[in-house]
Amino acid sequence: MAVILVTGMPGVGKTTILRRIGDELGRRNVPVAGFYTEEVRDSASGERTGFDVVTFSGQRAPLAKIQTGPARPQGPTVGRYSVFLKEFESLAIAALDQRHQSDGGILLLDEIGKMELKSRAFQERMQAIVSEVTARKLQFVATIPLKATGIDVIERLKLIPGCLLFHVKPSNRDGMYEQIKDACLSILSK
Repeated sequence: MAVILVTGMPGVGKTTILRRIGDELGRRNVPVAGFYTEEVRDSASGERTGFDVVTFSGQRAPLAKIQTGPARPQGPTVGRYSVFLKEFESLAIAALDQRHQSDGGILLLDEIGKMELKSRAFQERMQAIVSEVTARKLQFVATIPLKATGIDVIERLKLIPGCLLFHVKPSNRDGMYEQIKDACLSILSK
């Protein structure tokens, strides 16, 4: 087993679980590479205005934001969000490449989703990651959308022998962290 996928509805706690896994592995001195996404909210209204990508070493860059005013969004959009490809790629691709310097470590990625997949560089890097995981050269944990059918890279990851898929729900999310953590520690001990 070299790949763990975590799925569930938006807001159910997938990112929180992945962040806790990263923190726990860091305390155990396991090298962790990758990134997670974090909501950005307006300080006055509390309304979500976008998403940032954050590396496990604490670097941050915008992933997507709501464009306000008469200006047309530049670049791709997902719903009402404009994706900031240049900023995302400069941080996220570098975070994914850190895995080569992390022998004995793990790559954590939140998430393989519509916004991230707007980036051709991200798509290409994900294809390389699938090949490395298939060849058992990389330990990989990722969150994926619940309705991810038809996304080639996710379908390929699911077909890897030994792939574990965890479905997080409000009713199981508290216990799910321990199960996913134990699975991560298991793949790292092999």
